[in-house]
Amino acid sequence: MDLLNYINKGLTYENYIVRVEDELEAEIEIDDPKEIVQYYALGLQRMNRVFKTFNLTPVQEARIKNTANNFKFLIITEGWCGDASQILPVVEKLAIALNVEASYIFRDENLELMENYKTNGAISIPIIIGVAEDGSELFRFGPRPQYGMDLLHRFKNNPDIYSKEEFHEDLQKYYNNNKGVDIVNEILDLIDENVQ
Repeated sequence: MDLLNYINKGLTYENYIVRVEDELEAEIEIDDPKEIVQYYALGLQRMNRVFKTFNLTPVQEARIKNTANNFKFLIITEGWCGDASQILPVVEKLAIALNVEASYIFRDENLELMENYKTNGAISIPIIIGVAEDGSELFRFGPRPQYGMDLLHRFKNNPDIYSKEEFHEDLQKYYNNNKGVDIVNEILDLIDENVQ
């Protein structure tokens, strides 16, 4: 599969934000707005906050100087996704620091691609793909850092003991406290392991 086709039709981070804002406006204009409006609004609020406040650690900045950057990021996402609102601003700042292109596409408009990037059979997002110059996949990250995946497994394996509400609350606390450190470190590990 040539992932460069998706890179070429993707949006920049700035254009992605504008598109999500437009989708929020469209949802608000519907006579009977759905619950999804609050997810778009909250997602935009979070993305703006995280983008303004996120900073790489000094250790990460030093590591990036020796990290390969001969690839592009392809990010599969949607504006209402809670995990995306926490992860995408961090990935964009990482892309800037690495001097690599990041291209954002919408999951629901690219379901044929998403078929190749399911997580345990689910079309979970965001998915961040490292794309080689020839259009092949180098690595993938997502839909959340390992700690978030561990919380999800805890919920799925014990829904009577660990509720969905507790899972979402713990996941949000994790994102707020971790401040993107795990996202960057896990992606840098994938780059180091897979990009020459």
